[in-house]
Amino acid sequence: MRWTLFTLAIVGASWVAGHQSQIAPSAQAGTAIRMDVEQLVDGADRIVQGRVSGRRVLRDRVGRVVTDYEMQVERTFLGEAQATRTIRIPGGVTSDGRGLVLPGMPEIQVGEEVVLFLNGEGMQMPTGMAQGKYRVISDGHGSQQVMRSTGSLELVSPAGNSHGGVQAMSFSEFSGRVQARVTERLALEAYNTSSNR
Repeated sequence: MRWTLFTLAIVGASWVAGHQSQIAPSAQAGTAIRMDVEQLVDGADRIVQGRVSGRRVLRDRVGRVVTDYEMQVERTFLGEAQATRTIRIPGGVTSDGRGLVLPGMPEIQVGEEVVLFLNGEGMQMPTGMAQGKYRVISDGHGSQQVMRSTGSLELVSPAGNSHGGVQAMSFSEFSGRVQARVTERLALEAYNTSSNR
């Protein structure tokens, strides 16, 4: 897995603090290092585009609250291609109002088309937390763009500057950047593997 130590620290602290408690709205704040598209590619185990067709909050076999999102996959940029995927993300609120909200996680809605940058097997984490979800929006005339909203997640650059809010770009620019970086990364990984033989 390519999680940063910072992300692990936030997730661990939040999991312990909120595992069995009532969810407070203020639990939505968080801080992460700002990542551009290429950094998200470098940090992901899989990158998929598709429409979210279902959502279910449940407890896993060890009692943790998790949310399963069903996705009809349109494109797999990185990882094994599958027509449908179940993406299990830690956290969620059960029907009785109990559960866990992890600071800085993206809001994923049924019916929206998204590109997700993901880490892990079984339980998965969006790369860069809320930064790992882009929403695909069509204008009805064949033109598409992607939007990334970090919500209350504060993004900090290595220089210490604070960023956040909404980022938008054309889908063609976004997908071109993702595919180019995936190609570079796979070529480098193949070269390193052949060099170590």
